[in-house]
Amino acid sequence: MELFSDKPAIAAAALTRLVAADAKARSLPPDRLQAYLSDLVVRNGPSILEELAIELARQHLATLDRLAKATGRPAARYLDDIELAAAMGESMGRDAPDVGDTDNT
Repeated sequence: MELFSDKPAIAAAALTRLVAADAKARSLPPDRLQAYLSDLVVRNGPSILEELAIELARQHLATLDRLAKATGRPAARYLDDIELAAAMGESMGRDAPDVGDTDNT
């Protein structure tokens, strides 16, 4: 299910769903994410991308906090891992072998 909305919080969740579907299928058209973002800009103007980036960061931090509570590892350590991967030119999401895998068995 894809959600399309002009509200940044819902748009951020929809974008995350698109990325998850892309990672899981590995066969979706590569321009699907760009088309979604372009559509948002056409309907709302370029400032929607700023709002979307802020909302994605907030959602990401909330997820890291939940992960930290579940594992007992500080959220700052997960952020350190993400920053280190980025500094090395990697994407923890894109380069991970199990991206989009929700089966934890």
